[in-house]
Amino acid sequence: MIEENELDQFENIIIRLEEIVRQLEGGRLSLKESLVMYQEARVLSEKANLLLNQAESLLKPKAEA
Repeated sequence: MIEENELDQFENIIIRLEEIVRQLEGGRLSLKESLVMYQEARVLSEKANLLLNQAESLLKPKAEA
């Protein structure tokens, strides 16, 4: 079950992803900095997807045995 802490974590992930996108779109980062940011965004995205999948599983009706 998703706890409030995980919901806060999801919101923080989205905020950080938005910051990373703004920085990448700004075009002021070096290639190395861009790659570091991209890798961070990938990790955050995977965590956000995991949290979303957990939330989705709560909404699906339980299969009858």
